[in-house]
Amino acid sequence: MARESLRISSWRNPGLSGAIPLAVVVLCLAFGLVAAPPASAHDQLVSSTPSTGERLSAPPSGIELKFSAPLLTIGHEVRVVDAASNNWVQGESVLDRGTLTQPLAADLPTGEYQVRWRVVSSDGHPINGSYTFLVGADATAGAIAAPGNAAPDAPAGSAEPKEATAAVRIPEWLIAAALGAVAGLALYLGWGVFQRRRRSGTRGE
Repeated sequence: MARESLRISSWRNPGLSGAIPLAVVVLCLAFGLVAAPPASAHDQLVSSTPSTGERLSAPPSGIELKFSAPLLTIGHEVRVVDAASNNWVQGESVLDRGTLTQPLAADLPTGEYQVRWRVVSSDGHPINGSYTFLVGADATAGAIAAPGNAAPDAPAGSAEPKEATAAVRIPEWLIAAALGAVAGLALYLGWGVFQRRRRSGTRGE
């Protein structure tokens, strides 16, 4: 009789045994969040040739931009403009993983030049920027206004740049958290089945 009363009490007041599945779910979710890699930022320009504000004694044959990670092979563009908005690039830009190079027209005149670049980061987001360099000892800085965050204007007679389609990515932490929650839910359901079978067996005794 005492044994039967203990079983009935355990059925009505599961106590610690009833809290175990919930604790497992919470622990799995927490593990998923902890194990998830940190959210990655957009790629960044880490170096350039010529460098920002550099004064060259002779005109460069091209521009080289190096980024913090390999870029997507769509939507990249480089323009090199003077104070009159003339674009001095020649030929197509070439992307090699995280390095973007752009040939220039020969014999750039003395003056200030602004490099305007636009690429698609490895996370699928378009990013852009600009900087200036000088050619010749008599070149004066400050003649070209910064374009801001706007896309560079296309020179007369050139084709419009291709639109870059950003890839849709699900954050890694969300995936890890979802997997942890699924694992916890599976354990919770399994525990429930086990408890029902044990109770059914107890009633049949």
